[in-house]
Amino acid sequence: MTVSILMVTYNQLAMTKRAVASIRKHTPASAYELIVVDNASADGTVEWLRAQPDIILLGQQKNLGFPAACNIGALQAKGDKLLLLNNDTVVTPRWLEQLTLALDSDERVGAVGPLTNFAGYGQTVETSYRTMEEMQSFADAFNATAPERWEERAKLIGFCLLIKRAAWEAAGPLDEGYGVGNYEDDDWCMSARLAGYKLLLCRDTFIHHEGHASFKNAKDAYRKAMLQNEKRFIGKWGFHPHISVNARDDLLRPLHFIKPGMSVLEIGCGCGATLLELRNRCKDVRLFGYESGSSAARVAALVAEKVWSGGEEVAVPSGTTGFDVIVLNDILSNPAPISLLKKIHGWLRNGGIVATSAPNRHYVEYVKAYLKPINRVPQEALLSKQEILQRFRQAGFSDIEIERIPSDTVAKPELDALGMLAGEAGKEELAVIYYIVSAVKRKGGELPESLRSNASGGAQKHGQAKGNPPKPSSPSPSSSQAMAEQRMSSLPKAQEDVAFTGERLILNSAVSGSHPDVLAEHIYRYRLARLHCAGKDVLDAACGAGYGARMIKDAGAASVTGVDIEPETIRLADRDYGGEGVSFQVGDALKLAFAKESFDVVVSFETIEHVTSGSAWLNEAARVLRLGGRLIISTPNREVTNPDRQFDQPVRNPYHSFEYSLGEFIGELSVLYDIEAIYGQTFVGPRGIVAPDWTDIVEAVGNDTAMAGLHPETVRHCGPVSLSRVKSARPAYVIAICRKKGRTNADA
Repeated sequence: MTVSILMVTYNQLAMTKRAVASIRKHTPASAYELIVVDNASADGTVEWLRAQPDIILLGQQKNLGFPAACNIGALQAKGDKLLLLNNDTVVTPRWLEQLTLALDSDERVGAVGPLTNFAGYGQTVETSYRTMEEMQSFADAFNATAPERWEERAKLIGFCLLIKRAAWEAAGPLDEGYGVGNYEDDDWCMSARLAGYKLLLCRDTFIHHEGHASFKNAKDAYRKAMLQNEKRFIGKWGFHPHISVNARDDLLRPLHFIKPGMSVLEIGCGCGATLLELRNRCKDVRLFGYESGSSAARVAALVAEKVWSGGEEVAVPSGTTGFDVIVLNDILSNPAPISLLKKIHGWLRNGGIVATSAPNRHYVEYVKAYLKPINRVPQEALLSKQEILQRFRQAGFSDIEIERIPSDTVAKPELDALGMLAGEAGKEELAVIYYIVSAVKRKGGELPESLRSNASGGAQKHGQAKGNPPKPSSPSPSSSQAMAEQRMSSLPKAQEDVAFTGERLILNSAVSGSHPDVLAEHIYRYRLARLHCAGKDVLDAACGAGYGARMIKDAGAASVTGVDIEPETIRLADRDYGGEGVSFQVGDALKLAFAKESFDVVVSFETIEHVTSGSAWLNEAARVLRLGGRLIISTPNREVTNPDRQFDQPVRNPYHSFEYSLGEFIGELSVLYDIEAIYGQTFVGPRGIVAPDWTDIVEAVGNDTAMAGLHPETVRHCGPVSLSRVKSARPAYVIAICRKKGRTNADA
């Protein structure tokens, strides 16, 4: 026996029976003992438990609360692992085997927990089941061991918490001062981490959780316990149990370009939860923090390389010219103060990025607050979009991108009434509760150092920046123009007057500075396509800005036609990239205005996930292709970009209608096409992003591997590589080269 399951009951007999039945069904009897501590139930629970031969009942004379009951059970437990399991759960196939595998994966792992349908702190997964039978079917498909889906967490929710005996003893039992319960799991997790143990969330394991079952008939008691225990936690630890352990996924969205070796500073890092989430996404990133509260800073130091606290002055990491990224958490009463932005500007390297958030002054509820006799919303705590732009420009930043975060609770009558005063443009801002802002430090319009080759001309070794990388030499003023010309020599002209929205790549210095990986991924797709387009009539479907169509024509295509649904995008594409043999027109990819068999090649990059039906788009592409014509197509791989979602579930990117897994994509293509080759980009292994061998990339794209203006590490990560050569890693993006079925000898 290795696991002692500890369950606390207080009435709720039906739920207890259901939980016990699921344990018996899905857990080998030899793998566990079940200890139930009953807190003086009065609904027949005690009598039923007493009649169960496989349950150790520890009955209490009064309700001692959840923490004390768990401690009583732990004293009687014989296993070398303790499992705190609520009686309002239903366990599922392979649940305990998978949790145990994660717990035993490293001696430093002290506790693990699963995903569920009802929990806080990011431990939920979207579900659509309506019955327990449907739930078990869902879980049976979901529960597949995948160590790459284990994530280190700042805390775990205690509805199902598997703990090593050694970690329990090191951290101590649950704090019984939390009474009936709430925050005792946060408290214990904090103690375990400070005792040197890690906490893992197992995103490959799902169990059902009813949630707050013991408090459903005592809501006032629940609220009172929450408030009392929140105060107890703050008094004990010196920081808030939610605010200081909040992982800001929204602030990480602009940082999708993060690569190993980059240095990131979070100001107002709390206990380091956001930094920890960033490390989950990129294992070898260098993490730093500043936190004014010494207690929270002590916890953040478990995650970061260095945490400054109190009045300490932040120092740029040794071996660098500045931080690559600074995240400014909005824990200040005055968001993005100009004095701090200027400091941040000084701490960043050239090309470095700052990301922050700011409450919107024009949000309808804040506007209403100003109409009250006493306005409790301080004016300095809010910023309008225009004030944000002005403040960042004053601090010396450029390439400022602002993402609106709308509220889903705005009352339409109030929005319409105020909208009449604000006008249509202003009305949009009334529904925005806050903004996510990112901006770039730029000197003299020059591309950042991370996008230039080393002064020696050689490729920097993977991971070198983690130690003391060589300091790039600064170009003299006389050589700057020559370097800029070299950077752009292999690409079409830049569109410096066009804004990058995140969905249509633009060739300009803003994108090359803030999104070098996105730039590399897109450019490499067109470089790969060029090898198959010489002398051909090519359709670039959903061509976006049009630079790709120009690249294909310049590589020898007979003609290239670009189609996109956005009229303004097509106007600019024709302005900058049109000409003899290259034309652009507005059109819908699902309803192409071309006759049957009009093209030799159809190029379709990052398009299929945007349309309403992938099969309909593939049929339309086949219709306009000549017999034996090629389709060259790319799409995200849901197994990496949204691994916790099924095909029919919404994905995180709001612009995407769906995303395919690799197998689903191949299956969809195989109906109408013979697949000649499958390539991957941006590979992810068990420990994060991996760079395939340089020689693999050379074989994939020919000798044209150097991309002017891009750091060799970016090239190594983003170059397309044949899936036939890559093992133990999965691509974030897939490129397929296919032939329309029924090709003729002349087409071969």
